[in-house]
Amino acid sequence: MRMFDPAHPGKIIRDCMEAEEWTVTACALRLGVTRNTLSRLLNGRAGVSPAMALALERIGWSNADHWLRMQASYDLAQERRKQTPAA
Repeated sequence: MRMFDPAHPGKIIRDCMEAEEWTVTACALRLGVTRNTLSRLLNGRAGVSPAMALALERIGWSNADHWLRMQASYDLAQERRKQTPAA
């Protein structure tokens, strides 16, 4: 059975940042978070929290529900991968 492999939301956020030509520091300022918080998200070491989803919505990058659904899809796919026996 082929598994759905969604991208981590941090990858999508990085793509958005690149399109805007924003640095991590500049984007973190716009989002109202620390550079470290954003960096952890961009590198897949943290997920999109409800607070981050609202911050992304405030800067016009979709809506909070979208970001939370994307994170949930990613998390579910990762858990499925862990629980699927190797062939």
